[in-house]
Order: sequence, then C-alpha cells, then structure tokens
Amino acid sequence: MYTYRKRIAAFALAALMGLACIGCGKSDESSQPTVTQAETTAEVTTAAVTTTKPAAATTTTADTTTETTTPQTTTTAATTTAAVQAETAPPQAPTAPTVQPNAKPPQNIVTSGSLDSIVKSYPRNTSVILYCMDGKTLYSNDPNHIYYGASMIKLPYIYYCCTQLEKGIHSLDETVTYTDANYFPGTGVIINGGVGKKYTIEQLIDYTLRYSDNVAYIMLIHMFGIDGFNKMTKEWGYGNIQLYSYSYFVDVTPSFILTAMKKMQAKSTSSRIWQAAWKGLLGSEGLYIKQCFPNEAVAGKYGYKSGVYHEVCFFGGKEPYILIVMSEINGIEQCGSYLASVASAARAEVNKYTAQKQAAKTTTTTTTTTATAAQTSPTEETTPELAPETTPPEESTPQETTPEITETDETIDDTNESEG
Repeated sequence: MYTYRKRIAAFALAALMGLACIGCGKSDESSQPTVTQAETTAEVTTAAVTTTKPAAATTTTADTTTETTTPQTTTTAATTTAAVQAETAPPQAPTAPTVQPNAKPPQNIVTSGSLDSIVKSYPRNTSVILYCMDGKTLYSNDPNHIYYGASMIKLPYIYYCCTQLEKGIHSLDETVTYTDANYFPGTGVIINGGVGKKYTIEQLIDYTLRYSDNVAYIMLIHMFGIDGFNKMTKEWGYGNIQLYSYSYFVDVTPSFILTAMKKMQAKSTSSRIWQAAWKGLLGSEGLYIKQCFPNEAVAGKYGYKSGVYHEVCFFGGKEPYILIVMSEINGIEQCGSYLASVASAARAEVNKYTAQKQAAKTTTTTTTTTATAAQTSPTEETTPELAPETTPPEESTPQETTPEITETDETIDDTNESEG
C-alpha cells in the first residue's frame, strides 16, 4: 500500500513538473528566434521563398520542443542568408513599362507647337537632346541634368562588352549557364527559362538590349566586370558615372547617353560583334517613341523605374538623328503622351532642317554654276578673234602660192642687190 501511494505521488510530482516546463516554454521569449525589420525587408527584396511546416499536435514536452524549435531555426537561417544577399546585391532593377510592341501610339499627343514649347510646358524635370549625325545639335534642354538612369546604363555597358570582345576577351559563341548567383528580379526573359539553361554571349547582349533583360545584364557583368567600364567612362569625360559592386543601376546624364549611342551607331556595321548589339537595339521592345514611327527602323533603349522614364532612339533615313528624352514622371501614361509629342515635334524640326540644307545646297550649286559660267565666258568670246590671227600661216602652206613666193623672193633679191 505504501509502495502504491509512493508511486501515485511520484506520478503527480512528474505531472506538475511537466506542466511547469510547458508553461515556461511558452512564456520564455528569449528562447524564441527573433526576426528583425532589416531581415524581413531583405527577404522581400531578394524574393526568398521560405517553406513553413504546419505545426503538429503535441502530447509531451519533448514533442513540443522538437516541433516548435526546428522550423523556427530553419527560418532564421534563411532570413540571415537573405539579409547577406541584400547587402551585396544591387538595388531592385527597373520593371518594364506597360507598352505593347505593336500598340497604338499614346493618346493626347501634341502635334502642333514648337519642340521648345512642348518641353517647357512639361510639369516635371525633363531633358531633351535632338542631335543630327552630321554634327548639328538642333535642340538641347538641360543636357547635363542628373537622373537615376535605370536600364539606360545597359547601353554603354554593352558598348564596353563589345570593345572587350574585339580584344579577344571572351567570344560571341561562348556559352554561359544561368545559375542562382545570376538571379535578378525585374524585366527580361531569362528569368522565366529556369536555372541551368545555357546562353551564348551573343544572346546575352541581344536580350539585354532587346528585352532590357536584367539577368542577362548581371551575367555579363559577372563575366566582364566593372573596373574596365569605369575606366572607359572616365576616358569619355564622365568620371562621375561609375558602377559599384553594390549598385549596377546608377545615375546618368543625357549627354552621357548621347555619347554612348553615337559611338554604338558608328560601330554598328564594323563587325559581327557590333552587328549583334545593333540588332538588339533595332529589335528593342516597349518604347513609346518607337511606336510613333511603326514603318521605320528605329534603334532604341528605354530606362524606367518608379518616378523616372527615359528613351534614346536613333533614326536612319536621309537625315539620321538621335533623340533623347529623359524625364521625371507623375504617371507612365502622362509620360508616354509627352514622349510621343516630343517625338512628333522633333521630326518636324528635322524635316525643317533637312529642307534648309537642301535649299542651301541648291543655292550653292546655282552660285557655283553661275560663277563657273562667268569665268569661262571671256575665253569663249576671245576665241573667234584669235582664230583669224592664227589661220593665215596655215593657209600660206599650199603649193599654189609657191610661184608667187618665188617671184617675191627674186624681187627682194634684186632689190637688195640694187641697194647694196
């Protein structure tokens, strides 16, 4: 009986201790892993996916400890990794504008008024450069204003890649495998293709310019680096425009982008390397300006993120030119109409300039022809006067005149003899 009571007391004591431990386990906040605000933000930025197991029913103290501790520890490790990635990865890349390749041009386009009046009426900061390839700048408004460039930086970076390919550093046909280390959210097509797929450098160049592919851009940076690019921008006179290990999307100016497009166009047909890049620019998608000229070959690149939208376009034809529009925006629709209005007014300026050049050329040709005629007229008038003077010697050669000349000579001889 005593033994039975002793056992009952032991079981009761164990039960009380177990309940106390369970209560302590739920109330001890220090034993729970802590997720900071920074870590939570990092998870969102890097798009980390955390799988949480459903809580299992607990019957004992040991089971409770196992089920609650293990998943929380795993989440903490994933969160810490995301935080580290956020410190080393560039900031979020631009997202694509809502523009369809074959969509109609934006509405509310201003088709009248000067280019300057349209630009000056824009409510936010904006810069416009209209540059003809003969070296004439037809219009320039605030060309050195600093804007967050978004994907505009991809244009000069691809130019840099092409210079390295020319030197034999990598080749267009070299393949690169898409891995987790190259992942970057935002625009592009590679991100949808799955990890492990291979791409040639030629494809990466094309995708970067055609689709503004962020992953392709990052893959190229991992291959070609940023030091050489930063050296190139300094040589161009833009040493303040630099890429960093923590930021691959940086501030730019319209004049810098103009320099990059001019250099790219100048090399566009020189070799397969440059042709690959130019083909990507010609096939670029999502540009408002390009939509205004659906029947023309337009090479361009856009940059878009949050409060900025930019475009640079090259137009061929009789009077090739480059149009750059960089702007701060209140809404993408408003900006789209503004860019289309600028493009229309810019084309009018180019047409006017072309007509002036043609008129000046015609005037110059007419003046030259008149001057040439004035210089040659005196010679033609004096020619008939000179002809009679030179003709008699030629007419004195026939034999019919020989007897007369003989008689004259004899007469002269007789005369000379008489005078002597």
